[in-house]
Amino acid sequence: MTLGPPPFAAGVHIPWSRAPQSVHDWAHSVGGGAPRKVRDLTGGFSPGAIALVEFEGREVFFKAVGAQLNPDSPNFHRREARVSANLPRSPMLPQLLATYDDGQWVALAYESVRGRLPQVPWQEDELGRAVESLGRLHDLLTPSPLMDVAPSREHLGDLFCGWRHLAAMDDVPHELDDWSRSHLEQLANLESGWTEAAEGNTLIHGDVRSDNMVIAEQGVVFVDWPHASVGSPVLDLVEWAPSVVLEGGPDPEELLARHGPSRGAEREAVNALLAAFAGFLTEHALRAAPVGLPTLRPFQGAQAREARRWLAERTGWR
Repeated sequence: MTLGPPPFAAGVHIPWSRAPQSVHDWAHSVGGGAPRKVRDLTGGFSPGAIALVEFEGREVFFKAVGAQLNPDSPNFHRREARVSANLPRSPMLPQLLATYDDGQWVALAYESVRGRLPQVPWQEDELGRAVESLGRLHDLLTPSPLMDVAPSREHLGDLFCGWRHLAAMDDVPHELDDWSRSHLEQLANLESGWTEAAEGNTLIHGDVRSDNMVIAEQGVVFVDWPHASVGSPVLDLVEWAPSVVLEGGPDPEELLARHGPSRGAEREAVNALLAAFAGFLTEHALRAAPVGLPTLRPFQGAQAREARRWLAERTGWR
């Protein structure tokens, strides 16, 4: 897997050489011997190591993280492994080869994909391929081929309550922007309808961004699946759109119009999903930075501004 320059506000990674010896021993068993070449990669927000490792006759993509780097990241890798192991075989999906888990460190090995991250700023041809591929991916994953993945309303239930959380505070954080503060009750009410809007039987990615796509010869490959859930494919588009704007792409409404399921969605359903995502971003951006993830809150804050701007346009709230 060949990755290009890091995306907006990419996380801080450790080099592959700093992973424990036990992880390296496991990786050598996956590759069939000692590596000939190791190339550290960038992208995403995990504080762990990601690398393309060349062995005799093959290349393998590895990602590894330990609890001391961030206490939550190993569980994300574990969930990604469970999802990825059961994804259907498709040129649009990664192929998991093996998993390592010693209770502290978790590592995943994937078949290498020959490709690169999308160009940023977004190029029209690549964005078109990405949107079209996302639609085909949703078709492939409807109905969900995974029976044990939680519905979106459950998977995101503790996260998509940001406006209601802020509205219930006795003292709203002074850092909260004026627009959010003046419409807080309306936003909380709109957000409360997101669970109904998210109903569906599609396995959705849950974290579609440029750093989770690889532009390959055979098409676009969607990688990193720890946030998968079963629900409406519109949610994938709504969650992706703010980062597209940040990376020089078109207005979210244009992106919405290109995606079949989103184009046909009811306006109020889109508004409820967008409100829930905007509330999640806005509320989380006000929190302290998680251990080992110094760029996450600024990125959430930047996406939150775009999501609120989009929501203000759709609702007419000024």
